[in-house]
Order: sequence, then structure tokens, then C-alpha cells
Amino acid sequence: MNKFRWYWIFAIALLVVSMGSAISCAAATSPEEAAAPPAPSTSASDIATTSPETATDTTAVSDTTPTTPSDETLIGSDPVSGRSQEIDLRWEDFCLSSQYQVQIAKDPGFTIIVVDTGAFTPASSESPAAYYPAGGRVASPSALTPWARLESGHTYYWRVRVRQAATGQVMRSPWSEVKSFTVGSGFPASSPSYGLQSLYPSNCRNNCPVKPASFAWSPFKDTTRYRFVLAEDAAMTQVVKDTEVATTAYEYDGKLEYGESYFWRVMTLEPVPSDWSATFSFQTEAAPPPPPALEPESNGTPLWAWVIIAIGIALLIVIISLIFSVRPR
Repeated sequence: MNKFRWYWIFAIALLVVSMGSAISCAAATSPEEAAAPPAPSTSASDIATTSPETATDTTAVSDTTPTTPSDETLIGSDPVSGRSQEIDLRWEDFCLSSQYQVQIAKDPGFTIIVVDTGAFTPASSESPAAYYPAGGRVASPSALTPWARLESGHTYYWRVRVRQAATGQVMRSPWSEVKSFTVGSGFPASSPSYGLQSLYPSNCRNNCPVKPASFAWSPFKDTTRYRFVLAEDAAMTQVVKDTEVATTAYEYDGKLEYGESYFWRVMTLEPVPSDWSATFSFQTEAAPPPPPALEPESNGTPLWAWVIIAIGIALLIVIISLIFSVRPR
């Protein structure tokens, strides 16, 4: 009897120990954590703008899918400056992640990286996007770089990955599928100055009409409003006209002075203000010569003409009288 009692006590104790071990293991590691790969360590280099990537980053494809620009997309190029137009990058969100990393490279293997944003926060976590500026310095959370450096006629490759989850956990997801786009070839051209260019009147033009005085300049992409200033001095202090227009042309409603030099410049206002263009100049036509003086109109036959006529008539009468007086009877 005692033998069986000790047997049951030993079995119950062994069962209790086994259950305790199972509970402690379950509390230490959940099934989701056990199935997930180990998270990489976080350091200051994780948020640097350029950081070396480990081999595991390229062995898997992330659920983050780039949408635009897609393969074979042709990006326009400014024929004057040779700079590419603005490039809008969009991708599908991954579980409402708050930070992403975008890379643009010259080769599909990403050995020649042109842009590496590091961890950055897009404007919307539901529709993540960013843009590559067309040129000039840009101060915006969605701008990938402050200066534009893409070459015309070259194909570039881009990819994206998650850097911070919606919970705030810093992470590095696998890179997305690689997409490409091509910057169109520009035309060989030169520009005397940066920014907006004068089309009419051309810079330093002479003999411009005083009325109407028309002006035209080159457009900026997607610009909806410009500011135009006309002045009498190069410092633009003696302003003749300061106005805003919605097109790339303006006609002055007044009359300019003859033979004077004028200066004008223009800038964009909407959607983004720009710097002033170069100051252009022109000279108006010379004043026309005064009309010739008109002779006073005659009121009738002058007196001397009547005198001559009277003398002629008198001589005629005398001659006739002499003819009849000497005629034989």
C-alpha cells in the first residue's frame, strides 16, 4: 500500500514540474516571436543618410511595392538647363509604417547610389510618397535631396523599404522590388542666366515701341501666377508698373517715353515662389520728327496780279486804238 502511495506522489510531482516548465517557456517566447526572425540591433548608424547594407537586405523582397514611376517611364528634361523635371515617387504603404528609406542608383545592383535618404517620414502614412526636385534648393519634408543632379539620357533605378513601424519600433525591412525610370535627353543649348528668360523684348533691344509695350518670358512648369515689375532704373527702385499675371505675357496699359531705357524682371508666385529672374533692359524708339510747317492759305488773287492784268488790258486797248487810227480811209 505504501509502495503505491509513493508511486502516485512521484507521478503527480513530475506532472507539476512539467507543466511549470511549459508555462515558463510560453511566457518567455510567444509563438509569433518564435516564428519571427531576430530583430537587428539599433544604433546611431541606422538613421544615417548613407549606411552600408548587409547581405540579408537584398536576399528577400519586401511587401512594400513601388508604384510610380514604373519601369520604362520617361522623365522630361529641361532643354535649356539640362536638368530633369520633378520626379514623383509613390509606393504602397506597409502596415501604416511611419518611416521609409528610398535609394536611387545608376545600376540595378545599387553599387553607384545617387540618392540615399536614410530614414525619413513621408507626409502621409496611408499614401507614402516623395519627390525628387527639378532643380534648385528645396526645403520640404518630402524632398529627397536639396539639389538636383540627375543626368539627361540616363536610366536610374530606385527601391524603398520600411525603417520604422507604426508602433514606433525601429526596423529594417527587406528592400522592395527594383523599379527604373529614364531621364530624357535634353537639347544642346546655352542660357545667359538662370531662371526665367526674356522672350520679348529680347535683352538690350533697341527701338521698341512706346505703345503698346508688350512683354513675354519663358514659362516654369505648373506655374499659375507670375509677378512682373517694370522700372526706369537697373536697381528697380523707380518702378513704372508692378503687377501679377496668370500667363507668361503682359501688355503695359500706359505709354512709355521716347528714347528712354527701361528695365524689367519677373518671378513665379504660385504654386511656389521663385527667385527674381535676371534684370532685362530695352530702349524705346526715338521721338518722331515734327511735321513740316504749313504755308498760309491764300484768300484770293493778290493785288500785284490785278495791277499786271490792268496794265495788260490798257496796253491792249491802246494798240487797238492805234490800229484803227492809222487805217487809211
